[in-house]
Amino acid sequence: LLCLLKMSQADFVCYTSEREVDDLKQFFYLENNISEERLKFTVFNLYNTEYYELINSVKDVESVKSSDRCYEIQYSKFSWFKNEDKSYDYYFWFDAGLSHTGLIPDRFLSATGYRYYFESSLFNNKFLQNLINFCEDKFVVISKDNVRNFWDGTVNEKFYTKYDNSLHVIGGMFGGKTELWENIIDKFNNYLIEIISDEKKLYFEENILSLMFFNHREIFKNLYFDTWWHEDNYKDRPENYFQENKSFYKILEELNG
Repeated sequence: LLCLLKMSQADFVCYTSEREVDDLKQFFYLENNISEERLKFTVFNLYNTEYYELINSVKDVESVKSSDRCYEIQYSKFSWFKNEDKSYDYYFWFDAGLSHTGLIPDRFLSATGYRYYFESSLFNNKFLQNLINFCEDKFVVISKDNVRNFWDGTVNEKFYTKYDNSLHVIGGMFGGKTELWENIIDKFNNYLIEIISDEKKLYFEENILSLMFFNHREIFKNLYFDTWWHEDNYKDRPENYFQENKSFYKILEELNG
């Protein structure tokens, strides 16, 4: 989040827990002099999400215990938008985890010590303006190759207008013009309820986004990549691997162009 705040022409809302909020305020407001006008913290109880009852009706608790993904957070990425006053021209969701050494090569990491692992120079005002310019009148998503570099399965084929699992839309970054969000939220909500009610199982928000992308291509613009790997963390790669596969960070680099 501190890294994302290099986009100084944007304001941010961070959803967090009552347990974490005081430490976050200490770190951002006092230790790093981030303005409270630019960064607001909203305490949220994950037992009170829009989809809490729906999730619990089918949740396999033992399976969830072994996962690093939280369905309540994943689905709230969309419902939290309803809390906004819609006064901004554009709204984007960013996972703070988008900025770390596992995704970004050393040459774009701009600090020392512990912060070296997440402090990237790629998130800045130029990146933000180019992202806005790229949007035009579409809702922007990022998708990964899911054929040569398989990442994940998808929902049941019957929910597709024409089945396609060649791309996997990630949940780490998406957004666009304010007036586009309601349609996206409605579609996400409708697909989510239909699929969970029918399948009696939970899917990652990325699976729902991927379905939406293929069923409604006309409303999306796509930033594409092939692999999460980059030159500094895949030393044993096959010859020409990075000539044939576009790394995720290349998207960030291009938006700095």
